[in-house]
Amino acid sequence: MNRTFRYMTWTIEQDPSTYPEYSATCVTREDSNCGETIHACGPDWAEEWMRRHTQDTGHTRYRRTSADYVTLAPPGDTGLIIPGEVAQPRALPAGDDAT
Repeated sequence: MNRTFRYMTWTIEQDPSTYPEYSATCVTREDSNCGETIHACGPDWAEEWMRRHTQDTGHTRYRRTSADYVTLAPPGDTGLIIPGEVAQPRALPAGDDAT
């Protein structure tokens, strides 16, 4: 028996095996942006880089972005098997025979 679940509320969670990534770009100059950028680092290092860049150049305006990885999980016990997961045997309801 095949079942199709089209309208289920899935849970979106940050993937615990990864960390968020931060990037920052200096956009201080009015005529043309400075453009110096730091890519894919932790939040503390991105803030430190901006402090150092401001100290060295006097620039004070940045565009900071962040990205993270997420996983989606089906709601409750739907019996849905996700590829790559091992299916657990399900107990038969009382009164049902497997024969």
